[in-house]
Amino acid sequence: MTFVTIGLAIAGAASVIVPILIHLLSRQRRRPVRWGAMRFLIEALRKHRRRLQLEQLLLLAVRCLILLVLGAALARPILDAAGIFETGGSRAVFIVIDNGLASGVRLDSAGEVPRTALDRSVEQAIDLIKSLGPGDVVGVVTAARPANGMVIPPSSDHAAIIDLLRSIEPAEAPTDLAAALPLLRSAMDELEPQRESPVVYLLSDFRRGSMPLDRSLPSAPVAVGSATMLLAAPAAQTIAPNVQVASIKPMRGLILSPGYEGSGQVTVGLSRSGGELGRDVTQVRLIGEDLPLIDPKVVHWEPGQSLARVDFVMNLAAGVDGALALTAEIDHDTLNADNRRHIVLPARRQIRVLLIDRRGFGSEPNLDRLGAGQWIRRALQPSDQSPMDVVEIDPVALEAVDVRGVDAAVLPRPDLVSDRGWPILRSFLDGGGLLIVMPPAESIVHQWTNRLVQSMSLPWRINLEVVQYEFGLGLAEEQPASELLRFLSGDLKELLRPVLAYRVLPVDDAQTQAQHVLRFADGSPMVIVSGPPAQVPQDLPSGANASASHGMVVYLAVAPVFGSSPQQGWTTLPTKPLMVPLFHELIRQGVGLIRTSQQYSAGERPGLGLTMSAAALVGPHGKTISIDPAGRPGQPLDRSGLYGIFDHAMQRIGTVAVNVDPASGRTDPQNQAAVLEWLGKSGSWKTFDPADPAAALRTVESGSPLAGFLLLVVLTLIVIETGLARWFSHALPAGRSALGGFAQGLRPSAADAPSPAGGHVR
Repeated sequence: MTFVTIGLAIAGAASVIVPILIHLLSRQRRRPVRWGAMRFLIEALRKHRRRLQLEQLLLLAVRCLILLVLGAALARPILDAAGIFETGGSRAVFIVIDNGLASGVRLDSAGEVPRTALDRSVEQAIDLIKSLGPGDVVGVVTAARPANGMVIPPSSDHAAIIDLLRSIEPAEAPTDLAAALPLLRSAMDELEPQRESPVVYLLSDFRRGSMPLDRSLPSAPVAVGSATMLLAAPAAQTIAPNVQVASIKPMRGLILSPGYEGSGQVTVGLSRSGGELGRDVTQVRLIGEDLPLIDPKVVHWEPGQSLARVDFVMNLAAGVDGALALTAEIDHDTLNADNRRHIVLPARRQIRVLLIDRRGFGSEPNLDRLGAGQWIRRALQPSDQSPMDVVEIDPVALEAVDVRGVDAAVLPRPDLVSDRGWPILRSFLDGGGLLIVMPPAESIVHQWTNRLVQSMSLPWRINLEVVQYEFGLGLAEEQPASELLRFLSGDLKELLRPVLAYRVLPVDDAQTQAQHVLRFADGSPMVIVSGPPAQVPQDLPSGANASASHGMVVYLAVAPVFGSSPQQGWTTLPTKPLMVPLFHELIRQGVGLIRTSQQYSAGERPGLGLTMSAAALVGPHGKTISIDPAGRPGQPLDRSGLYGIFDHAMQRIGTVAVNVDPASGRTDPQNQAAVLEWLGKSGSWKTFDPADPAAALRTVESGSPLAGFLLLVVLTLIVIETGLARWFSHALPAGRSALGGFAQGLRPSAADAPSPAGGHVR
């Protein structure tokens, strides 16, 4: 048996001596005074001496037992032996462990082997569990994304839980406390009603990467009622300098090899955190599959500098076709998981473009009679050295096989697409394709717009009728910043000036959520785009969703059919210098943005937008992960690196890159008061002593009902003592019950009083 308050137990045991002393003192001999009838009293006393001694010892034993049991009850005993008092009321202790990316921070201690923050948290959890009784149950929740109820419901198998805790390693995913707390709340709600209010321990260093204080926690409290104790580790204040590879940005998202402008240029971004930022040196390496060795670069950090960038130029003389996987890495530091970053770039000798247009026959007509598709083909292939490989298909005859292996599709005749063709285009879009759509020059009423919007799930509204401009509508001098036309920004103003539009199928801008690429002089859009989540404008209304696919849709409000008046055609664009670079940049940058946006963070289970032939992923550590019919991996991608995509025959058909979230690797210490204020939104948290995490438990009531049982025993003994004291006094009148109380206290009864002759008078 152990005691919650050992001091009271010792005091109770020591107080047993009090009635014994009183008993011994009351038996001190006094000088006898003899008187006449003394000899008769002494004779009567001799006859009953043995009985009186037995009564005195029994009464003394009861009084000693009262004090002993009262002290034990106040000391709140806990039975260590299993089985007797463990049927209910035991404690429930929940441990939430931060095993996110920042928990891998490894710091040197004086004379000790470097340990991670997670190692220290696990050690605290094990010390805590070892202090619990066998009837106490323990639940464990890990907070790295996705949050996991590792031991839920809580268990009393402490040895197994300790072994499980020792197996936890720092994840490469960010900490997601906002998801871990609802798991904890759900587990506490399912506790057995006879258990006492649970105690929750949150173990973390609370560095900025783990617990960003600018992100809100769930508004619902962790626990209902004030009896639940919420305890958090103190925020670490040690300096942990960390350098990380924050980004890899190619100048062009689509690599054309060999020798096309900007294809081989890559910028690697670095950041550092962790407190004091002094002078330092970092070596950066860029590694590419099937590429010649690239010389490393050196960054010389100045005091206080937190960001840096390094430019590399790759040698693409040998040519690459398919995909180019790049890895940027730096030397090891306090947090190694964010020292590498990966990217997969599409690499082409030629871009494959599908032109979905009605085919013409015979000799090519005059320039003023060329259709939109013919102008587009001329723009994409102005010479034999063009990087565009254009294949034509009639929209009525469109089949799924036609879009296979295609990078971009241009649709100048959407009015001719059949009911079977629209799902094919949607599948192409979902697989990461680029679709460029424009109004058909031949139509008067454009009913196809509704079909386009519905089939592609676009948040657009395009008018059904054309608006004509007798004198032409020019383009605005100031255009929105767009990644699609970034490489034209220096010459864009001059290229736009001679372009006029005479017919426009306008966009209802008030009911359309899309990014503007080009605008007319009146502010209405000429070119809009909706694409992957990474490219969706940040100023969309709350709850609005652009295309849920992995691809991108571009809409031109004019058909590229030459005319110098509304009666002759749509626009002067086909004959102006803007025509060729506009279509080349829309396709090249569009395909590049789609591919570079398909980068995934560790801890996610994303939709990969893969073709039906994709069956499995093989991770950087050789782990195989199945792909479900919706194109999602069967489990979260828990490690960063390059994942190979394999078909059902386990032939490699592609590669995807998975990286750590740079924000989750911030190692800056945070203010303890600010952390508690942030946690306060989810409950009343207090800090505990990391050197003795179990100290807080010693202030919590034990779950055993033994203390209450002992108090009942004390009350029973008091009643017994009162009755015995009155009975053994032999002073009760006939007919009176042996009632009384402990009021006589520990005073000797009449039977204990010595006679004048040294005996007892009866």
